[in-house]
Amino acid sequence: MIKTAMLLAAGFGQRLRPLTLVRPKPLFHVLNKTMLEWWAEFLSSAGVERIVINAHYMAPMMLEYIDKLAVSFKNKLEIIPSLEEELMGTGGGLKKAAPLLNADNFLVINADIFSDFELVKISRQHLSAPGRLATLGLLENIGPANVSVGEEGRILAFRQPEKVEGELGRRTYCGVMAMSSEIFELIPPGFSDIIKVFSEAMDEGAEIHGWTYDPAIWQDMGTIGDYWRLNETLAAGRTIIHSTAKVEGKLSGWNVIGAQAVIEKGADVENCVIWPGSVVAAGASLKKAVISGAIPEDHKIDGGFFCDVPGC
Repeated sequence: MIKTAMLLAAGFGQRLRPLTLVRPKPLFHVLNKTMLEWWAEFLSSAGVERIVINAHYMAPMMLEYIDKLAVSFKNKLEIIPSLEEELMGTGGGLKKAAPLLNADNFLVINADIFSDFELVKISRQHLSAPGRLATLGLLENIGPANVSVGEEGRILAFRQPEKVEGELGRRTYCGVMAMSSEIFELIPPGFSDIIKVFSEAMDEGAEIHGWTYDPAIWQDMGTIGDYWRLNETLAAGRTIIHSTAKVEGKLSGWNVIGAQAVIEKGADVENCVIWPGSVVAAGASLKKAVISGAIPEDHKIDGGFFCDVPGC
């Protein structure tokens, strides 16, 4: 089993604004756990012993949280930050973290996806083929199918508008892959895109394969709508309330109520994600909303997605 992993967590999350003006997307809460905490649990349960997490956007907040996460997983995982003074991209971020990864093979995961991906199986797939540069987790009939796949799952091309020679089908990259340390010799200095690095390596004969799986759940948390739907899916009709939240108002449907959030008497909340510390005042009526701040009295939201960010 692969024992080392890297979580890619340095990006700006532009499509998630204004929520990402409050916190970086790896620290978004899903059922009252951050995405980083979810992935730490998933990786630990799959036998991973060391996680490197890169940070750039809102770096002080990220580094403080990574330190706390390392303490909470002290007896299970070694969790190490990789600070990027400048954003390095998916390739450059990996190269910078190489000394911290210090492994012949490792997993690489986009921290903004949520999935029941079988990490042990992709590890075994990769380790069973010595000399393979990378093994990518692929999805069928989900998302943008822009990975061209040939015989025995060999990846032939990325992002090609036309069918390429030998192509048997197209798949979607799911945000999880296993990789050999040989990749570090191929990544150029500075900012780089790992897909471009892969494409150039394949032109020189490198073997990169895909492993297709059928997930029970897979969600790319790219937009506020995606984030809301992820909580909706996982809540499965339940209301999840943090032990420190104070709820006196009316709740209906499903809801996720964060730490120290307050729902005042006379407020009406239905199918919402309420972030830690948020306050929904008496008389407010919220439906299908994401709330990150204080909602005043008699404020009404019916449908769509909403975020209240003080100062924006």
